[in-house]
Amino acid sequence: MHKNILFLQGPVGSFFRQLADFMAKQNNVTTYQITFNGGDEIFSRNKRTTAYLEKPKDWSEFLKAYVFKHNITDIVVFGDCRFYHRVAKSIASEQGLDLWAFEEGYLRPSFITLEQEGVNSNSLFSMELFEKFNSSGLSISDSENMTRKNSFCFMSVNAFIYYLFKLIYSYKYKHYIHHRPWLFTEEVFSWVRSGIRRIMYTPNDYKLSKSIKNSLSKQYFLVPLQVSVDSQILFHSPFGSVEEFISTVIESFAKNAAKDDFLIFKHHPMDRGFNNYQRFIKKLCYAYDLNQRVFYCHDAHLPSLLKHAKGTITVNSTVGISSLHHGTPTKVLGNAIYNIEGMTSQKELHEFWKVSCQPCEHIFSKFTRFLKENNQIPGSFYMKPTNTFVAISKIILS
Repeated sequence: MHKNILFLQGPVGSFFRQLADFMAKQNNVTTYQITFNGGDEIFSRNKRTTAYLEKPKDWSEFLKAYVFKHNITDIVVFGDCRFYHRVAKSIASEQGLDLWAFEEGYLRPSFITLEQEGVNSNSLFSMELFEKFNSSGLSISDSENMTRKNSFCFMSVNAFIYYLFKLIYSYKYKHYIHHRPWLFTEEVFSWVRSGIRRIMYTPNDYKLSKSIKNSLSKQYFLVPLQVSVDSQILFHSPFGSVEEFISTVIESFAKNAAKDDFLIFKHHPMDRGFNNYQRFIKKLCYAYDLNQRVFYCHDAHLPSLLKHAKGTITVNSTVGISSLHHGTPTKVLGNAIYNIEGMTSQKELHEFWKVSCQPCEHIFSKFTRFLKENNQIPGSFYMKPTNTFVAISKIILS
């Protein structure tokens, strides 16, 4: 069967272009791409790329006509909750097309996620499928599972180029709506501020890092915060904002936790320059008489925070999987594929503070094997070994 594969928005950088080029070299495959802004365009640059310049309200009809004209069989996206991708998912469902969604790896930092139909709580993952799962014995070699230490640098450079050309070509794509609400100048300012804040908070983070290994060890609950505009918060959680989540956790902690327990909020590094919850948390601590019992940090060593924590509370961050890896009791307040009985706490939050059981090692080991064999691909969006493209091609073209 001939495959006509349409790529929409990918991670910042040339990952989608290189993947499309790689797949187009296979027999019976033709690849296409639609760009929505200057950043997409500068990283695509191939003969089958089409610029979408119309208004958002016309996107559905445009895509239907495009799919029909080119006899599209598969649509590939990065993140399934962006406006243009939600529409594409609906059309794919209506017309019987395969939709493939990429996302950052559930098992970070050495994997990327690829699932059919959707990711996170839109995943086709089901408890019935998981319970029937028997490992095929496939293993991930150490060389494939190596940490991509320099991927952040590549991502930062690609992000700068992407947003720069998004600004330069804004006259061309004047109707485009972005999944992040900030202007280019706001993005640049916030990333500069992020660097400054990292320096400013280093002494505090260093001091706290020493305490968690000594006086605070197993005496605190860790609360990893998520990016304020993350689809995990906007679409897959019961909270309208990160502030609402913080309020819920602090109120419950004040009313139900032991008086000698502490609470540590860790800010998301990708959100450091855009939001600061220190004053908000301080006001809540004053209201609930929690002064000296709640800490707020930015870049304290995450594995150490998880290892020494009494428990972890998250909306649905993949940090929750890391918490389970460290054997730390974990409570999920949103929708997450790893919120499984035996792994995460199924008790209400007000009970979790005093009754928190460690995750079952056997179930967690089975869960990670399931992910590696079904939707986790060794690699990085910003460092692109050929083996990653080979694995992706086998899944999409099978």
